[in-house]
Amino acid sequence: MIQFKEGDWRGWLAALAVSLVLVGLASAPPFLPVSIRPWIMEVFAGVCHQIPSRSFHIDGVPLAVCHRCIGFYLGFPIAGFLFLFLKGAWPFSSKTAPLVLVLSALPAGLDWGFDFIGWWSNTPTSRVATGLVLGTVAGYFFTAALAEGFRQKSKPSPLSPVSKHVISAPKTTQ
Repeated sequence: MIQFKEGDWRGWLAALAVSLVLVGLASAPPFLPVSIRPWIMEVFAGVCHQIPSRSFHIDGVPLAVCHRCIGFYLGFPIAGFLFLFLKGAWPFSSKTAPLVLVLSALPAGLDWGFDFIGWWSNTPTSRVATGLVLGTVAGYFFTAALAEGFRQKSKPSPLSPVSKHVISAPKTTQ
């Protein structure tokens, strides 16, 4: 049975916290005072086109991100729970991991590309679903990376045995 290693819990909690904050911020504009909404929209403007017709609205106010991006962000906490369920297992080799990440972007690329050339009309559902696929895979990588970072941080430093002793210069006799 796979067990969480030291540091995995802290990494998992950090990843889950970051993920939930991102989802919360992306979903926040309809619930914020009108004076604060532009600030949140501006935060996400660098990563999302924010086309109103491609964004969910609550009471006529769009979320800070489009359908595909909200799917992507929702994938991160889902990946966190998947990481917890799999007890931190890393199911990819160093050779397959990049391929898995690229393949997870393929549905989003095809959904966009086929719509662009007229072979398919994507929908809010297809955009959220394809974003969710990419977000879940990317979120698993993110959660695993944070868990590994906290695991490395919890390892003793190679200098720690030396740092326990006072090192002084050798005494010279004259």
